[in-house]
Amino acid sequence: MALAPAAAMAAPGDSALIAQCLHRLAVQQLRKDSFYYAGMFRTYRTWAASPGTLREDNAIFYTGLIVFTLRQLEPLLTEGERAVCDSIVTRALKAYPYFRNANGRPTFNFWPTDHPVFFPNATVLSRFRRSKQITDDLDDTSILWLGAGIPDSTARRLQVLMDAHAAGPGHRANSTYRAVRDLPAYSAWFGIRTPIELDAGVVANVLYFLRDRGLTPDAHDSASVRFLAYVVQKRKYWTDPAFASTYYPRTPVLLYHLARFMGRFPDLDAYRGQVKADLREAMAGAKDGMDRVILGTSLLRLGDTAGLRALSPRLGVAHGVGARPDDGASPDALSPEDDPFLFYIANIASLFPNPIRRMALHNPLFIYHFYSPAYNDALLLEYLVLRRAAATGG
Repeated sequence: MALAPAAAMAAPGDSALIAQCLHRLAVQQLRKDSFYYAGMFRTYRTWAASPGTLREDNAIFYTGLIVFTLRQLEPLLTEGERAVCDSIVTRALKAYPYFRNANGRPTFNFWPTDHPVFFPNATVLSRFRRSKQITDDLDDTSILWLGAGIPDSTARRLQVLMDAHAAGPGHRANSTYRAVRDLPAYSAWFGIRTPIELDAGVVANVLYFLRDRGLTPDAHDSASVRFLAYVVQKRKYWTDPAFASTYYPRTPVLLYHLARFMGRFPDLDAYRGQVKADLREAMAGAKDGMDRVILGTSLLRLGDTAGLRALSPRLGVAHGVGARPDDGASPDALSPEDDPFLFYIANIASLFPNPIRRMALHNPLFIYHFYSPAYNDALLLEYLVLRRAAATGG
């Protein structure tokens, strides 16, 4: 297929921007233990009811996403780019043990497990003792193992644990759509006392992990695919994203998760044309530069060259799209206020059964936004690398 003129222009300029993104990631990576562990990237949290107040949060989530993203991109990088990428990954992996289950189980937590704190730096929430024992979750566990690599025997053991905490008889998913409430799909949590919660973004990540490791599909696996198929077929990512995916509640972000899974695995191929059409429509109406980045990435993952036109080839100097202070700036100078791109949230209402969950889902009292300037750079890097590969036939 002949590439559009914009595609032919992209590759040379993109290589320079790729180098800039990698450099910015390296600059932002923490070298010393403090509130964070060495190798992590800063995360900021804000309460939706008080959006002007930013608090630092030492969750591993965004660091894990950055490592996973870099691992995916490695085969498409030049030798010099790969060297920078590998150095970032090597440093980041040293922080992972602090978030692994304290009892030796191969699961990970959102927050450190050596000194558990619920919502660190929070005035009130961090004081709750029982909440300091927050359970490990399937999303962080899948993302971190995808970046770290996992032995086959450990992966099989983890699949058994995932199955044991999935929905099933006596563990109905009462907080999701009635049509899929009885599916024995994967829940978001490993906790025994935690309600079963089906989240389309989380399920897509869990299935990606299981497929990536070549684990044998079982009843929970196939039920999870049926859950995603329902969300896609009914276009819930468009009409009802916050209910379909509490943690990734915006249409561009949920489409990004679905496209990442669909771009590599064939389970939802029946809906490929529909998703590509909706991605194009979403990109045409997107106002935020980072939304256009992830929508463009999603189109490229599905083989649609419309993704090549998500942003100008000179996007690295565009305001609000990966824009940062000078490359030599200290990480202390970086702030999500440069581009407060909302990728992930925590919503306490997600633990409520219906119809309470539906009514409370958009209440700012229950919602916490999590930002990471470094992850913005990783997303921009991902788009640039995929665009260069598509433009050059790589």
